[in-house]
Amino acid sequence: MTEVQLVEKLKNNNEQAFKLLYRYYPKIKSYLKRFGATKQEVEDVYHEALYILLNKLKDPQFELTSSVNTFLFGICKHKYVSLNREKKKYFEIEIDLDHNEVLEEVIKEEKKYEIAQKAFLQLEESCKKLLKAFYVEGKRMNQIALEFGFSSDKVAKTLKYRCLEAAKKNYQQKA
Repeated sequence: MTEVQLVEKLKNNNEQAFKLLYRYYPKIKSYLKRFGATKQEVEDVYHEALYILLNKLKDPQFELTSSVNTFLFGICKHKYVSLNREKKKYFEIEIDLDHNEVLEEVIKEEKKYEIAQKAFLQLEESCKKLLKAFYVEGKRMNQIALEFGFSSDKVAKTLKYRCLEAAKKNYQQKA
């Protein structure tokens, strides 16, 4: 669905078009979280932005001069800054940052994460389990050595290193 079609359907209160607005949520969430927004704050700000967008679209004199994504992003950013002024939190966000530059940065980060995830999934099952035990479950090398049946924690360290190297190689091939 094109932007023009989306806007027209939103003006006509089309439920499917409204649901499509949530495709912008992950990028905005990622951006606001970098500045310390809680999950609840992100949700509140995004819902307020949706409300503003829908009300603006009902005004016959309103003309959307940017993409829906950019419009929502701008509203969310400004609402979050206002929210934090009210809470007297002190942090710096450049208000005049180009929205597209920020969105491109978020998209790049998401792509890196996806590539890393694919690289991890390509590993042998034993490497996946070992890395998960160490990094996700926080187990020590001696615990891993016992659990996996290695002769010592040094063997576990060596295998962890080899698994990381394999993951890096997979990542570089995909990047």
